[in-house]
Amino acid sequence: MHPLLKKVIKERFGRLNRLQQDAFREVSSGKSVLIIAPTGSGKTEAAVIPVFNEILENGLKPISVLYIAPLKALNRDLLERLEWWGEKLGITVEVRHGDTSAYRKAKQTKNPPQMLIITPETLGVILTVKSLRKHLVNVKFVIVDEIAELVDNKRGAQLLLGLERLAEIADFRRIGMTATVGNEEEVREWLKADVIVKPNWRKVYRFHVLYPTPTEEDEKLGQELSLSPEIAARLRLLWEIVERHGKALIFTNTRQFAEILAHRLKAWGKPVEVHHGSLSKEARIKAEKGLKEGRIRALICTSSMELGIDIGDVDVVVQYMSPRQVNRLVQRAGRAKHHIGEVSEAYVITSNVEDYLQSLVIAKHALEGRFEAVEPIGGLDVLAHFVVGLLVEYKRLPRERPYEIARRAYVYRDLSWEDYLDTLKVLEDARIIGYDEETDLLYMRRGAFQYYYENLSTIPDEVSWRVFDARSGHIIGRLDERFVMDLEEGMDFVMNGRSWVVLEIDDESKLLKVRESPSIESAIPSWEGEMIPVPFSVAFAVGRLKRELSFDFKNALSLLEGVEFSEEELKRAFEEIKSEPFSTDRDIFVESTPKTLVIHADFGNRANEALGRIVHSLLILRYGRVFSVRVQAHAIVFKTPFQLNPDEVKRYLYQEPESVEFIVARALRDSHAYRWRMLNVAKRFGALRGDAKIRRVERLFEGTVIERETLNELYHDKVDVKKAELVLEMLKSGPLRVKTVLKREPSTLARLNMTVGGEFLLSGTLERDEVLELFKNRLLDHEVVLVCTNCGWHSKTKVARLRSIRERKCPRCGSKMLAVAHPIDAEEFLPVLEKVRHGKPLERKEERVYGKLLKAADLVDSYGFDAVLALASYGTGPDTAARILSQYREDALLVALMERERQFIRTRRFWVDKKSEDDKEANTDQS
Repeated sequence: MHPLLKKVIKERFGRLNRLQQDAFREVSSGKSVLIIAPTGSGKTEAAVIPVFNEILENGLKPISVLYIAPLKALNRDLLERLEWWGEKLGITVEVRHGDTSAYRKAKQTKNPPQMLIITPETLGVILTVKSLRKHLVNVKFVIVDEIAELVDNKRGAQLLLGLERLAEIADFRRIGMTATVGNEEEVREWLKADVIVKPNWRKVYRFHVLYPTPTEEDEKLGQELSLSPEIAARLRLLWEIVERHGKALIFTNTRQFAEILAHRLKAWGKPVEVHHGSLSKEARIKAEKGLKEGRIRALICTSSMELGIDIGDVDVVVQYMSPRQVNRLVQRAGRAKHHIGEVSEAYVITSNVEDYLQSLVIAKHALEGRFEAVEPIGGLDVLAHFVVGLLVEYKRLPRERPYEIARRAYVYRDLSWEDYLDTLKVLEDARIIGYDEETDLLYMRRGAFQYYYENLSTIPDEVSWRVFDARSGHIIGRLDERFVMDLEEGMDFVMNGRSWVVLEIDDESKLLKVRESPSIESAIPSWEGEMIPVPFSVAFAVGRLKRELSFDFKNALSLLEGVEFSEEELKRAFEEIKSEPFSTDRDIFVESTPKTLVIHADFGNRANEALGRIVHSLLILRYGRVFSVRVQAHAIVFKTPFQLNPDEVKRYLYQEPESVEFIVARALRDSHAYRWRMLNVAKRFGALRGDAKIRRVERLFEGTVIERETLNELYHDKVDVKKAELVLEMLKSGPLRVKTVLKREPSTLARLNMTVGGEFLLSGTLERDEVLELFKNRLLDHEVVLVCTNCGWHSKTKVARLRSIRERKCPRCGSKMLAVAHPIDAEEFLPVLEKVRHGKPLERKEERVYGKLLKAADLVDSYGFDAVLALASYGTGPDTAARILSQYREDALLVALMERERQFIRTRRFWVDKKSEDDKEANTDQS
């Protein structure tokens, strides 16, 4: 090891731990390595220390290392951590993504760092930038962080193909990092690593699963906070845990829930902040620092805090309601007491009997190390983008060359020549590429550049849908497209505190026609779109636990050995359902009431989705389109206009297993989810332009490779055909049976599954004014830069301090042309203004930067503080702000800005801006 590195290691933490020593040995011997270890094991240093050593020992040229991390929030944290090492070792470390300023990107091109931190999408950009490619040939290491976040989605497939493109110009080793997964060997093969490095110790967890009973104290607290005693009991217990342990992370499963829970605790006077991916970077940093520095006691968060962001030592983790997956619980619990040898303590506070039993099973599986496998996915639409990317790089290629390169990637190892040719044909028909039969060469056509840069991200662009009340004839609001995707005609949802039933879904006009519904048992639109799916293995084990509880309570206790829970709470939970219909691992229960039919089935969300589609399609064949269906982890719920005979539905479940895929495919083709997926798949193929609106897209691509890819994506993400076939096989061969019952009123579990997200819906719902107040306070606390567009004076300030903006003048030149800007926009503007003041001509990119802040200054001059609020909100630039400000005032303005923010976050969740400076500079360099 290089002497300087030895010295810095000693300064940082004395000596390497065993994991870091093993990783150092394997990487230094020339191998590609997959590091699998819990949070707090020192994975990052295990990956980078041997790389830094080779840079020092061999004087590697920049760019010698690409560090690929899936989330920008992680990049920011990594940059601070890795810059420390870089400064000590004399190694340059920088970050590059859609947020990076043009000025910094230009500096990186002229003087590249030795280590560049990027997102997967940024790899697709820099491979096509001529001025950077000459530095990419020096890459000797690619480090991929948080691999589990990439393996099971198309971002991962795109990354693998990007690495194969890089391998055409550079000879590099791969180092991957991930928390524990259920299919370690497959993930190793996915990365093309030679060996797996794991710690020689086992992480110890202590899981407490709680099902609190309300007390008199909770009755009083409930009255004080306008909550039911049951919810008050959960909040009281949650805060007792925080008080007992110290600093806490409190995880929820959706962003909306995080906001509401934080609001409830703040209303109770508790020092907490909220943290999720829909908040601005500044708000997230403030929350992280608040916990790290002890100003707050707890952070209410979602999956944004799973990935190792540095917030200092955490004493305890609380999961509010079931974590739904073993991997999630372990990843989250690992944030507490994460140093080697410490016991990570986590509490799960549950809200109903199903939630409780599910959490007990997940905790037990976690203690046994029964982790879920992450399922790799490829995709012919991603392959199409890869082919065009190669042609952007090389202009012309032999037809078989992209095929040969793609098959080197794990998820394309079985790619058939026929599928490849079908993919090429779509690109040729779209006039994106051409094929010269005489020379056997593929070549770019005029549309190639636009297609390539519009599809750098596999995350679909989303727009908001207008919701039209058919009775009043008015637009009542907007919904995110991802939420609309899961709606069907006849389904209920909640919006603005009221229930609505869907009458018609107009794809072309992006219009949802609705009328008010008396039902309060409805889905709630949330920023996350849908809950984490519960896997088959967990749901099936919950079924077994219910069966054991009904026959042998002591034996049931043995199934949960090692989990901390109260026997009294378990008895009370089972008392709630034992005299009513419930499913087990050996029983499906069909319960029919006058307006609802519930199939109780413990097979998880994706398998139940397939079973639900089968029954729904057969009901439609007999009665027509008069039913709606909603699928849960432990039930399939049908809304019915009359009471169905449960024995008829029982017969529908006894299908031949071989018929599942055929019936499900037919049912899916008639769904809005299918049309939405197909539209996005077609755009990724280049068969449709990004702004295309097609009324019957499913007819346009019927029988094509686009249809096949749409179904494959749905089977991977939403519908588990294989597990549904297994269920039907079990019914056929005997281990599983179907029971039926007719009832006047739904059972406890039926009511539970009829109500989605009912925790805060039925009592103590947030009022509209409270939601707007939350949003407004966040805007007021936001940091912006006030810039004089006349002389360049600038000052960082908080939005709340700009209420008297109309009276403000530049303290340097007296001008009233003051713009409110994001710090990066201000950084880009100042050198451009300097050129303008000296009469120098501007490039097109600089003209856009200059015009953007002039327009912002005009808006501030015209609309005053309203413009400041608009420009400070997340994702609202001057053009969008101008449109919104011309239409809305006061509360209506806040509502419009909040909806815009949600829409913006939807389209940029992992965040590559299709019109980012990265893309523009790539186009410039190509030309």
